[in-house]
Amino acid sequence: MRKDNGEGQRTMESTKVIYLYGVVDHAEAPASFAELDAPPGVRCLPIGELGALIRDVPLQEFGEEALHERMKDPKWLEEQVWNHALVLEAAMRFGTVIPMKLLTIFRTEKSLLDSLSALDESLRALFARLQGKEEWGVKGFCDLPIIQEAVEAQDDGLRQLKAQFAGKPSGTAYLMQKHYEELVLRESTLRLAVHITSISSRLSAVAQETKFNPPAQESSSRQMVLNASLLIHKSAFSSLENEVNALRQEYLPRGFAFELVGPFPPYSFSALPLGTGRREATSPEGAAHA
Repeated sequence: MRKDNGEGQRTMESTKVIYLYGVVDHAEAPASFAELDAPPGVRCLPIGELGALIRDVPLQEFGEEALHERMKDPKWLEEQVWNHALVLEAAMRFGTVIPMKLLTIFRTEKSLLDSLSALDESLRALFARLQGKEEWGVKGFCDLPIIQEAVEAQDDGLRQLKAQFAGKPSGTAYLMQKHYEELVLRESTLRLAVHITSISSRLSAVAQETKFNPPAQESSSRQMVLNASLLIHKSAFSSLENEVNALRQEYLPRGFAFELVGPFPPYSFSALPLGTGRREATSPEGAAHA
């Protein structure tokens, strides 16, 4: 006896959930989207004039309970981060994209459509703000001993204090040395802050919007002192590139180096009130189901 088609369809659908990568400003993805280096099966689900970039994924891997275990696997999580980025970076070649949070999962197309339809006004306002723009990152690194050397060489008070060490008893000299080192560190920290303020101001002047994130320690050989995300109109990229090159030349003698990375989808500038009709999973990475 053959199973009823409707029952078979429901059974098949129950083994799948929907991964939402992002929302785009067109209802259909170009045919060439499928040819890009992105996970197979990604499609564009129309939401009025907009589109949701989605992919059917297995419930046994992406279901809420399964994710709690999967997300403990660094290799699996790295693969998901990579796939998420590939889809969004492919989409931005064809228009404006609003990225969704990593591992945003919906149980059905209806729940996805309901959630995004409720955000229609917010989505349209965000697309208007992001039209023709992309995100770039500027990372600044500093060799702090170079700043300290400059402070020691240029501060008359410090030079005089250091000269007083000569001929002092060892205990007194030790205390004076510690005081001297504290003063050098304090003045170096102040000078670094002045440099960062100036650099940040110059970067902000060539961006539509700027966010300064906490610096991350990427290696033991150099210290990150600036971690900026900039929303740049595509036509203004040359201005950003010129400013970064000018900073490189000007601040190299002061121990600074800069990296310009991108373009990226506007991850840092596309927050949406997705709490409506949703609940967060309890995993620390914050995967979401609806």
